[in-house]
Order: sequence, then structure tokens, then C-alpha cells
Amino acid sequence: MEQIESFVTDHNTKTLPFYVELAGITFPDASYAIKRENSYIYVLEYIIDGSGTVEVDGKTFTPSKGDVYLLPRGSNHHYYASKDTPFHKIWMNVNGALCEQLIQLYHLSGKYYFENIDLYDLFKEFLQICKTGASDMKSLFNECSIIFHKIIQRLSKHIEQDTTINEYALLAKDYCNRNTYQKIVIEDVAKHVGLSVSQLNRLFKQEFHSTVYAYLLNNKINTAKALLRGTSMTVSEIAYLLKFTDEHYFTNIFKKKTGMTPTECRKQSQT
Repeated sequence: MEQIESFVTDHNTKTLPFYVELAGITFPDASYAIKRENSYIYVLEYIIDGSGTVEVDGKTFTPSKGDVYLLPRGSNHHYYASKDTPFHKIWMNVNGALCEQLIQLYHLSGKYYFENIDLYDLFKEFLQICKTGASDMKSLFNECSIIFHKIIQRLSKHIEQDTTINEYALLAKDYCNRNTYQKIVIEDVAKHVGLSVSQLNRLFKQEFHSTVYAYLLNNKINTAKALLRGTSMTVSEIAYLLKFTDEHYFTNIFKKKTGMTPTECRKQSQT
């Protein structure tokens, strides 16, 4: 049995950079099975309880409680519940250019299975947005795209396995990644990891060849580019979301870093 929120995907909807086709919760059912050939959607699912089998691109996984799987568009998807302990899961079927852009931005291409990662609250927030709706469809999908982005960020962090990186620098990088949508300064990062600003900058530059400030700003600019190319949010809305002082300041910084204005960046992606 399933509880499903569905959305009309007509031609106009399918031109949006991010949209939701279906989202919902699947309850334990031993006969549950889904099969898609050359899927036209991205599927992202979190296992609340139970277990099952997932087959994608010639690989087979057996996700269980606390696991997530991400199935890309253009692949063959086949997943089914365990007969003994059928899974109980919360999920989303999404589409649009922003999905691929974020997957590439966070180096998740070819990554399908993520073990033991607590993302239930974000999935639940996504589904709640779908249930309650917004003033219009574009606004609803914009809100959902932010949650999707946060999930992708968390998945990216989860697969980072390079233990040779200094633990303080890695902790600082993670803090910066998790706070892309917040207004933080290097003093906040240094306090979080328990180092002085000078110590942190030295270690961070040694590991990532960048100052903390430059990394923070680069994250925001890259996110802004993804949002400009992948959502219908206005330049002003993006500047506010990323906690820039105002649209004018954001535009100046963006042009300095990319060589084009936000508006030019958006137009370039549409040609």
C-alpha cells in the first residue's frame, strides 16, 4: 500500500528546471516491485524499515533500514521488497536539469547506494511541502528543489572516504558545505572546529588549496549558478536565499567570480 502525492506533468511543467512527479510513502508489502526501462525520472528513496533489493546499471544492492538509494534518469531501474521483511520507505520521483547539475556538482554520478545515513527528516519535510502545497506550482517546486539540494549535499559528504585529509580541515569543509544557505564567517568555522582562525586557514589551504573564505564564497557562487540554470527563482530570491547583503552586492560578486552577471548566466544556459 502507498500514500502518494502526484502532480500534473504537462508540457509546461516538463520545461521547468526542477519538478516533482510523485512523492509518497510505501508501507510493507511483500509483493511490491517496480521496474522501469530507460527511466525518464530520478528516484530517491529512504528506507524507514525493512529491506529489499535494488538493481541498476548492472549493480545489485540490498538496502535496509536507514539506507538511501539514488536511481538516475536514463538507467534501467528494478527494485522490489523482501518477502520476509518488506521495506517501509519514503520517496520522491523528480526530474529537470537541476537534478543532473547537482548530481554532477557533488560528484555523485555513478553513486547509487548510501548505507546508514539519517535523512528521514529531510525526506519528511519534502513530502510535507508536497502535501501542503504552495501559492503556485513553481513556488512549490522551488521549495522542493532546496530540500533536494540539501539531501544531495548530505549524500556527498557521506561518501567522502579520504582519511588522509586532516580531520580539522575536513570538519571545516563539512561545516561550510552544510551552511551554504547560511550567513557564516571564518570565525564561526574556526569556533566550530576548535582552532584559531590562523591555524584553520593554514590547515585548510594545505589540504584544499583555498582559504576558508574563498571556499565559502565559491560554494555560494556554484550553488547560485545551479539555481540560476535549474530553477525559476529570481536573482533577488537567490541572493536572499544565499544570504548576500542585497541583489546588487550579489550581482557584483557573481560577475567578479564568473565574468558574467547572474542574468547573463541564466540566458547562457537557455541557449
